[in-house]
Amino acid sequence: MTNQTPPATPVNALATPLTAAPMAPMPAIPNFLETIAAAAKLNDAQQKKRKSKAHLNALKMRAELWPELDTKLLWDRNVNDGFSTIPRTLSLITNMIDDLSKRTTGKSVPAGKTYFGLWCRVWDENMLTIENEAVYAVEAGYTGERNVTTWRAHMKVLLDLGFIEAREGAYGPYNFVLIYNPYLILKKLKDKIPLASYQLLVQRAIEIGADSDLISTAAEKELK
Repeated sequence: MTNQTPPATPVNALATPLTAAPMAPMPAIPNFLETIAAAAKLNDAQQKKRKSKAHLNALKMRAELWPELDTKLLWDRNVNDGFSTIPRTLSLITNMIDDLSKRTTGKSVPAGKTYFGLWCRVWDENMLTIENEAVYAVEAGYTGERNVTTWRAHMKVLLDLGFIEAREGAYGPYNFVLIYNPYLILKKLKDKIPLASYQLLVQRAIEIGADSDLISTAAEKELK
């Protein structure tokens, strides 16, 4: 009996076609800018929610205390025109300016009233174009023949202390006025301010979320 070797099977006939294995998806690289933006949105939402809750609580308490109140007798910025955006600590700031003025000049110079008048006039660009100094002098409480002279003297104090910057123009030495962030200026003048007054400002700033302006150093470098 003759042994016969079966014919060899072609290699290609036995080979299993090779297919590329699916690649696992690459892990997404976090976008740090988007993360920061999302966190900022979350913080804004939290702040708005907190303010909204405080607003509703105040309305409830007002209704309890003044149930017969006619709201038309109130001034509402959402209804009435002619409002300005000012720091909530402006009353403290003007008092500190008056104290700094006296310490700097040796005389009672209520430059805080002049500063308040500037804030009542300024818009969001923080620059004023003053074409009638007499109007600003009267609004600051200075009357009489020397009202503009007095107003200019107080503006000079604000300029020397660093609260404002001024450029001369056709309408006088304070034709153009720039108002700096008062928190940054007060921090620079901290050593000249009574400790109790400065602590009160910091405490109030923390309450309204403005404490970063008093402790940040990055923005300060721009004024040096």
